[in-house]
Amino acid sequence: MSGIAWVNGEIGDLANRWFGVLERGFIYGDGVFETLRLRDGFPQDWDDHLRRLCQGCLALKIPYSRDDVEAGVAEVAARIGNGVLRVTVTRGESPRGLLPYPDSRPTVVVVGQGEDPYPGDLYERGIHACLISFPRNPHSPLVRIKSLNCLENILGRMEAAAAGAQEGLFCNIWGEVAEGTTSNVFFVIKERIVTPSPDSGLLSGIMRARVIFLAKELGIPVTEGRVLPGEFLRVQEAFLTNSLMGIMPLVSVDGRKVGKGIPGPVTDLLHRRLEFP
Repeated sequence: MSGIAWVNGEIGDLANRWFGVLERGFIYGDGVFETLRLRDGFPQDWDDHLRRLCQGCLALKIPYSRDDVEAGVAEVAARIGNGVLRVTVTRGESPRGLLPYPDSRPTVVVVGQGEDPYPGDLYERGIHACLISFPRNPHSPLVRIKSLNCLENILGRMEAAAAGAQEGLFCNIWGEVAEGTTSNVFFVIKERIVTPSPDSGLLSGIMRARVIFLAKELGIPVTEGRVLPGEFLRVQEAFLTNSLMGIMPLVSVDGRKVGKGIPGPVTDLLHRRLEFP
């Protein structure tokens, strides 16, 4: 695994051993993270990602240093240039026990890797998804925080892989479509776009907001509301979004075609206008 890491002001290879065994991010998943694209040394949508990172730290009462975060991002971004950047803030090391130690020093990690996570031909083919067998809980306080607690997402992605799909889609406790394990979901229905509302139980992604804004600029109506899985059989097209993939056509769910089973014209238009990555 190639790349570099910036950890509390020190920079080095990813192979270095950086943490002690009492690091709460390691033993409890006690922290938040953001993942984004780098282009020519500039983190894409950085202000929005930083804002969400800070909101997550405040929600979890982690006394992060914004200056440390920005310093790490600036140094790693300059060294990597193009690729993927991940920023992680944990509560730091602490004595044993769930209750955080009041004097813990947060750990700030910035990892940069010069890679393209989604091959270009994937956008031409689109990807396949399946519905996950267990629900997303819209009442959970973690739903709207990009926390290190990703076990539900991991289990969902494992289900998808076992079904031969590249993404898993959560429904909520009411049976409505919520989100993917790493993505937000959009439908195209009669020349308008429909996407699950945040009340459905989802992390409102940075790319999700960009796409909603772009669609409205292009004169495409956008509705945020409650969507049932049966809509996949009736829509003209569908697509997924996140900050690494941008806009990805979704061509089948549970082995059944979405629309014509190929990337659709609205998805293609938005993808081209987004100029991503």
